[in-house]
Amino acid sequence: MARFVKGKGAIGDYLWHLYTNNPLHEMFAITNTETKTWVIWDIINVAWLFDEAYVSTHTTTSPALTEALYWERDEGRHAMLEAYDLDRDSIFEDLYRTLEKAPADPGTP
Repeated sequence: MARFVKGKGAIGDYLWHLYTNNPLHEMFAITNTETKTWVIWDIINVAWLFDEAYVSTHTTTSPALTEALYWERDEGRHAMLEAYDLDRDSIFEDLYRTLEKAPADPGTP
């Protein structure tokens, strides 16, 4: 993160701040944060829009939530795509390339 995100425009600096000041570390009593990795869920959704090859999917039916609050398969429901794997390295490499082009000032085109 220090090498590829910090100092890469205003958005890179903001992501660095979130990474190094993550409120979930305190919430979940995570110590030695410098040795821990952290999942950045949101970039997967955007990466899938940029390149569908980043996320492996298959077609299935939408699950139904039962009254007991469990998900259950229902073959009669509408079809949906379900992601089951992703190319983490390619997603991060794409993020790093994009940050390289980010302006230092968010007001700069």
